[in-house]
Amino acid sequence: MLSNLVKTEKEGNKFILFNKRGMVLELTKKEHETFKKHAHKKRFPKEHKQFFETLSAYEMTNFEDYQPKRIPIKYSQKLLNHNDSTPVFKSPIIAHLGITSACNMNCKYCSIRTPYHKLKELSTNEWKKIIKKLCDLGVFQIGFTGGEPTLRKDIVELAKFVTAQKSTFNLTTNCWKLDEKLIVELKNVGMKQCQVSLDCHTPKINDKLRTKGSAKKVSEAIKLLQKHEIIVGIDCVVSKNNLTHIPEFVKWLNKMNVQYLTIIKIKQGDLPIKTFKKLLPGYNEYSKLIEQLCNRENINPCITIDCGSVSNLHYTLKNEEIKKIPVAGCPAGHTLLSISPNGDIFPCVALSKEKHKIGNALHDDLKKIWVENNTLRELREIKKRVTGKCKTCDRLNHCRAGCRGIVESLYNDLWASDITCEKNKNMMGG
Repeated sequence: MLSNLVKTEKEGNKFILFNKRGMVLELTKKEHETFKKHAHKKRFPKEHKQFFETLSAYEMTNFEDYQPKRIPIKYSQKLLNHNDSTPVFKSPIIAHLGITSACNMNCKYCSIRTPYHKLKELSTNEWKKIIKKLCDLGVFQIGFTGGEPTLRKDIVELAKFVTAQKSTFNLTTNCWKLDEKLIVELKNVGMKQCQVSLDCHTPKINDKLRTKGSAKKVSEAIKLLQKHEIIVGIDCVVSKNNLTHIPEFVKWLNKMNVQYLTIIKIKQGDLPIKTFKKLLPGYNEYSKLIEQLCNRENINPCITIDCGSVSNLHYTLKNEEIKKIPVAGCPAGHTLLSISPNGDIFPCVALSKEKHKIGNALHDDLKKIWVENNTLRELREIKKRVTGKCKTCDRLNHCRAGCRGIVESLYNDLWASDITCEKNKNMMGG
């Protein structure tokens, strides 16, 4: 049966399946023919056992007489060896919509407070026009961000509109306004997963760089989301403030039965450059943390690292090991776009300065921007354009020279080597 499938898109000679949780799976033409013939059935097609075991594990199909097995997820390797100005996919996989600049918190490292300051926010109908354009382009998932997206009174209406376009939406929230009523309303219009911002379960640690009381608020919201069977993912910004507390935080998340955790290397945001450098975790200490997380038991939460943290896997994994995992670093220009409250488009949130603006989603041709925009074309060629030690590094395919937002903050050069990487430590003066 296809109760979880959102849509199927043909891309070249392949077929892309997309489900309600935002998972994407690529099928060959022959596999897609088998899928079309059997996937709608109620009973498990035993003659294609392995194929439908995989589809069921990826939550693309479900059958009345079959309980899905837990299998290792395989990710697309398309980006790994890509090295030209054309996009890997015909459209972004996800678009992050900063639907408001308003926020009821004051996180010290916020990346968008300054670039979004005093922007005129789009109306409900204008956001709907953008959502329609994105979905028509082929975007699979709309991520509602801000500011704080739940401060928009039309958040449920916008979410409902996304679902009506046969796409899915994801909410990233600080949880202050996420009460039970709103959770139920969002669930009723299609919310399956919610990303909540939390740097540590200990208020003293979390609230130091965020806002007093935010750890307690998130903890309460997690329980409410789980009560209504919404999958919870945590976005955790890693800095020297919370680095040593992450292992205990992960244990706490396991006890809370939180399924997903994304650890994100701190960006400069509104921080003075000296403060940012002090908070940026050192290569070895951060790498040892990732190594510890890699060697933990295979229990909740499932941990993802952001593109700025991929270089730290160099410490943990040998060359033959890193080749076995789906790591491809910065996805700018390949899988995502970021749209600000007034509709301006940027390659990603970390590159939200005016000089990186690539168009306006309300007024411009999104397909033309995606394929032809010079900034995106240059970012796709990062392996050709990066200067310094990254250019000759044997891990360049995997980290794609690290996070360009962090590099630009530290070096004032979009194409410089990743100076947070141990292989480039001499660039930081030791």
